[in-house]
Amino acid sequence: MDLISLVVVLIVVGLLLWMVNNYIPMEARIKQILNIVVIIAVILWLLNTVGILGVLPRALVSVVVSLIVVGLLLWLVNSYIPMDGRIKQILNIVVIIAVVLWLLSAFGILSGLPRIQVGKL
Repeated sequence: MDLISLVVVLIVVGLLLWMVNNYIPMEARIKQILNIVVIIAVILWLLNTVGILGVLPRALVSVVVSLIVVGLLLWLVNSYIPMDGRIKQILNIVVIIAVVLWLLSAFGILSGLPRIQVGKL
C-alpha cells in the first residue's frame, strides 16, 4: 500500500470516529470503549501494513494480542461493572496469577502444567 492510500485511510477512520463521537448520541463510557477498540484495531492494521507484524514470530504476536485482550477485558470489568472493591481486587489477583502461569507455561518455563500453545510454533 502506498503512502497516499495509507494517509487517506487514516484520515477517513479519524473522520468517522470524530463523527461518531460528536453526532451519535450514546453514553460517554461506550464512546470511550469504541475509541479504544478502533485505535487498537488501527494500530494493529498499521503494523501489519508496514510489515512489522510479518517480521515478528506468529506465536509472539498471538501472545501480545492475547495480553491486550485480557487487559482490556479486565479494565472493562473494573471500570463498568459495579461490584464491591474487595471482589474486584480478588478478581484482579486471580486473573494476574492465571496470566502469569499461562505465560510461564506458554514459554516452557513452567513444565508442570499442561502446555497451552498459542499459534503455530
